[in-house]
Amino acid sequence: MNVAVKAVKHAAPGPYLGFALQPVRLCYHLLTCPSEAQVSLELLDDVAVHYADGTLALEQTKSALKQNPLSDWAADLWKAIANWLESAASGTIDPKKCQFRIYVSPIHAGSLAQALNDCNSDADIEELTAAVALGFKKKKPSACAPYVQRFLSAGDDERAAIITRLAIVSEADPLESLRALIKTTVVPELVDVLCESAIGIAKEQADELIRQGKAAKIDGDRFKANFIAFVQRNNLPGLLTSLTEKPNESEVTAILIQRPTFIRQLEIIDSSYDDRVRAVSDFLRSSSDKTRWAETGLVFEGSLRDFDDSLVWRHGLISTEVADVSPLNDSARQGRAIYRRCAQVQIPIDGRAVPEHFVHGCFNALADAKRLGWHPEYEALLGPNEE
Repeated sequence: MNVAVKAVKHAAPGPYLGFALQPVRLCYHLLTCPSEAQVSLELLDDVAVHYADGTLALEQTKSALKQNPLSDWAADLWKAIANWLESAASGTIDPKKCQFRIYVSPIHAGSLAQALNDCNSDADIEELTAAVALGFKKKKPSACAPYVQRFLSAGDDERAAIITRLAIVSEADPLESLRALIKTTVVPELVDVLCESAIGIAKEQADELIRQGKAAKIDGDRFKANFIAFVQRNNLPGLLTSLTEKPNESEVTAILIQRPTFIRQLEIIDSSYDDRVRAVSDFLRSSSDKTRWAETGLVFEGSLRDFDDSLVWRHGLISTEVADVSPLNDSARQGRAIYRRCAQVQIPIDGRAVPEHFVHGCFNALADAKRLGWHPEYEALLGPNEE
C-alpha cells in the first residue's frame, strides 16, 4: 500500500494562498503594527490592532469574489457601521479612541461608500445623512433596512464619532502588501513561500489561543522577531529549511492503521512503536518538503532523484557492513541495525544542508517503494506489490 502524501497544510489552492482573508490581514497587521502593539482576531472585530496608548484600529474584512459589499445598499456595508454604533452605545468601545476600517478585496466601489470614506466634518455628516435618508426612502432596500435605520436613528454625535474616523479600503490582492514587505530581502522563489508561512504561523497562534479558551490576541513585537528569524533561516544559501509542520497525532495514527509498505518493513524487523511513529512523521514531512521545494524552484527535481539514488547507494554500503559483523541467524536484529545506521545519515542536496527529519523520511519513502529494505529477505516477506 502506498501512502497518499498531502502537501503542506497551507499550500491549498485559493485566492490568498489557501487562506481566508482574515488571517491574511491578521498577518499583515502583525508585521506592520508599531512597537508594543497587539493584534487580535475575531475579538473586538474581524481584526483589531491594540496600540500601546489604549487606542484601537477596528477592521471589518470582506472577501468579495461574487458580490459588491460597497454598493450603496449592501447589507455588509451598513451592518459594519451599525455594529460599530451598537458597540459604542453599549460601552464596548470608545469611538473617540478608535479608527474604523472596512477592507474589501478584490477592488469594488460605491458612491455612498466613497461618501462615507470622505466625511471629515459635521457638515459632511449632515449632508451624507440626508442623502442616505432620501435614497433609502426611494429605494426601500430590504436586506440592509435594519442597519440603515440604525444609522439614521443615531444621534449626530454618534454618527460623527464613527464616520469621521472611517476609512474604506479596497485592494485587488491583499497578498501584494505582504509580498512588498518580504521581496526586497529574499530571492524571488521564496517570496510566496514566506508569505504562506507567515500567514500560517499567525493563524496557528490565533487558533491555539482560541483552543485554550483565551482571547486571540498576539504580540506584534514577538511575532516580528520570530518571523525575522524564520526568514533568515530560510534565506541561508547553504540550508534548505522545512516548509512543513509536524503532523498531528491523529494523522500519524491514521497512517499506522493503514500499515503502508514502509511500516510493514519496520514490522518485520520488530522495530519499536516509537520508531514507527517517528517514521510516519518524517515520511510525511520529507515527502511534502520535496514537493514544495520542487514547486518553488528551491531544488531541481533532477537533484531530488540523484539524492534518492545516493541514499540507495548508502543503504547498500551500510547493509554490507552490517552483514559482515552480524549473526547470520538474527535477520531482524540485522535489519534494525541497518535501519538505525541509515537513520543517522546526513547528506546535502546540491551542497545545501537539509533538516534532520528529511533523510530519515526519504529512506522510509524508498522503503515504501521497495527500492530498499531493512530485513535481508524483505522482498520475499512483503510479497508482491498490491494493486
